[in-house]
Amino acid sequence: MNYRHYTATDFVTDPFFRSWILEQDSSAAAFWENWMNENPDRREELDEARALLYVLAEKALYVGTEELDGRVTDLLAHIGGNAQRTEMRTRPAFYRYWGIAASICAVVGLGWLGYRSMEVKPDRVGESATMTENVAGHIVRFNQTTKPITILLDDSSVVTLEPQSELTFPEKFAPEKREVHLKGEAFFQISHNPERPFLVKTKELVTRVLGTSFTVRSFEKDRNASVSVKTGRVSVYSKKDEPGAGSPEKVMGVVLKPNQRVLFDKQESRLVKVIVDMPLRVSEIPAASLVFDEAPVKNVFKTLEKEYGIELFFNEELLSDCQLTANLSGLPMYEQLDLICRIIHAKYEVVDGQVIIHGEGCKAD
Repeated sequence: MNYRHYTATDFVTDPFFRSWILEQDSSAAAFWENWMNENPDRREELDEARALLYVLAEKALYVGTEELDGRVTDLLAHIGGNAQRTEMRTRPAFYRYWGIAASICAVVGLGWLGYRSMEVKPDRVGESATMTENVAGHIVRFNQTTKPITILLDDSSVVTLEPQSELTFPEKFAPEKREVHLKGEAFFQISHNPERPFLVKTKELVTRVLGTSFTVRSFEKDRNASVSVKTGRVSVYSKKDEPGAGSPEKVMGVVLKPNQRVLFDKQESRLVKVIVDMPLRVSEIPAASLVFDEAPVKNVFKTLEKEYGIELFFNEELLSDCQLTANLSGLPMYEQLDLICRIIHAKYEVVDGQVIIHGEGCKAD
């Protein structure tokens, strides 16, 4: 496909582009990230389409693929005229994104979305809408609804703010860094920019990223605060370890990779790295590759490492004679490990966000 000449409308309706945004397809992600690097002059059109689809991403499960295709196509036919695009190009790109996104959301029943003030219509009589305040150049958004809301930041990063949660962010980020403050829980999809680190600060923790997606949770009522990574890497450290103003020192903190999570025990003031409760696949392994017939167990473990991006440590020499005949397709990671360990008479434990396999080998007596 000659994507060089695509408009934002074309990108939105392209199935391969949408599989990257809406389905988190790994092969599509690799292609589009490389395409952006090779075509920096098309970044504006791509960001326009991406911002639009990010709004739909949290709602896509409620609408069938065919219905979503039809609704998006119908709406774009109305807003895609030359006269309107000419008018929209006279406005800042950021507002164009939201003008289109707001129109699409109205058509598919998601409500009207705006950057400066997003009013979520109550689902029931008496349910409060979100609260928005502007204090000294910073916007404070509090989600009083019972559903997540989507916020688009100045740098095109997207935040999904959970109910009873509050996000404070500047109208425009500083040149040297991007910083927001969170009370509660939110999922972040950060626009990649190595020159401008992104910081998420809660009462207890600081999460530092360059470009990735992750969840931060820090409610006053909870014993633990936590950060969970979906894609990329983040560094998390305690608020008390944060360098002072003007200090060149950088705190490394706990580095998290996909499917890893850090818990901050508020009472003991310590960070503990674990694996998330439901690890997601970071690489789409074909189902046939998860069906093993007398396969060396070391090959099975390497397949799982690739599938989840989590390191598995085991004594390769001790388990060299262990072979596995099993179908692991369709099973969650922990069930896969349970089945493997039952077959080879081993055990596993999670230590510091990694899996350690303990076994005595499979040599015949």
